Amino acid sequence: MKFTQIDGGVLVAEDFVAAGVACGVKVEGSDLMMLHSLRPATAAATITTNRFRAAPTYVTERHIADGSARTVVTNSGNANAATGTQGLASAERMAELAAELTGVPVEETLVCSTGRIGVQLPMDCIEVGIRNAADSLSRDADEEAARAIMTTDTVPKRCAVEFDAGGERIHLGGMTKGAGMICPNMATMLCFICTDLAIDPEPMRIALREAVGLSFNCISVDGDMSTNDTVILLANGAAGGNRIESPASPGFEAFQAALTFVTQDLAQKIARDGEGSSKFVTVHVTGAKTYEDAHSVARAVTNYTLVKTAAWGGDFNWGRTAAAVGASGVDLDPAKVEIAIGGITAFSAGEAVQYDLQKAAKVATADELEIAIDLGAGSESATCWTCDMTPQFVELNA
Repeated sequence: MKFTQIDGGVLVAEDFVAAGVACGVKVEGSDLMMLHSLRPATAAATITTNRFRAAPTYVTERHIADGSARTVVTNSGNANAATGTQGLASAERMAELAAELTGVPVEETLVCSTGRIGVQLPMDCIEVGIRNAADSLSRDADEEAARAIMTTDTVPKRCAVEFDAGGERIHLGGMTKGAGMICPNMATMLCFICTDLAIDPEPMRIALREAVGLSFNCISVDGDMSTNDTVILLANGAAGGNRIESPASPGFEAFQAALTFVTQDLAQKIARDGEGSSKFVTVHVTGAKTYEDAHSVARAVTNYTLVKTAAWGGDFNWGRTAAAVGASGVDLDPAKVEIAIGGITAFSAGEAVQYDLQKAAKVATADELEIAIDLGAGSESATCWTCDMTPQFVELNA
């Protein structure tokens, strides 16, 4: 292992400050977060592919194009999506005010929103919140910041690591929110990651794309892609040491490993906290011709409603997994596929396999469930994560 997990979240990296405040967008609780680097920072982001993208995603995409940013402002409780020209003006105003109050060019300010779609932002409240957040920026506000971005989340989600790069001890930490409308093609949630590593924009973009592909793009709660998906990574070089200029630079491999670990940990926290969920489900696919095939099959299983309802009901119904595999669109031979749930093989060589019913019932009712699928077609593999689908999920989303 090239990194060590430590306590903390987005503020473990040096020279980053944050705040989480309540400004009245939500009925109760904090609902506005500000994150700021005290020194210039390299920046990268991945943004939703949903065609109904929220207004702030356009502002963030435009401002981050040059690979630098120092301030992030985010509200929860209102997505500022499907809000037209007024919504875009509101997102731009959030950036302008945050830039003014943190002393950076507006082009170095990024904006995010999360919450209800189709409702204009209450800008009077938002502007008060931005001012209060700027006055409250602190090195000790890690948890407050993580709580301020929550919507239906039941817990704040944070992760941090440290690792060596170029002879320096580097810190990297992040926070995320997400519990519903989770089925990313990028990442259906908001995530903010900070590191005190010195790195150029292009290798950072490469590392973030790789990490997101192996983490947030591997989770599903309900199969529904959001309008506001954004992952933002800031690196301010405060730890010193040699700058990473390319993926071939010393320290890049350690950075990639650390970043992938943090994003995977945060992604799994989202799946574990899925709306109304009671079980965490891991789907591991092996024996694929390509990674894309393995990922497609794993994603199909995590998105299959009947697999998720069987998980909630404690039903060892491997046939639903087989149906999901067959519906994935991947060219495969069922006679070569093997399916096991909780270590119990249920299907192999084209036929059902007899298994111990009592052991199967025990496996199916556990809080964590692992579904293993071997396609018998190659050496590539992929892992995705999901949760069960419960009556409470329907109530929350009705």
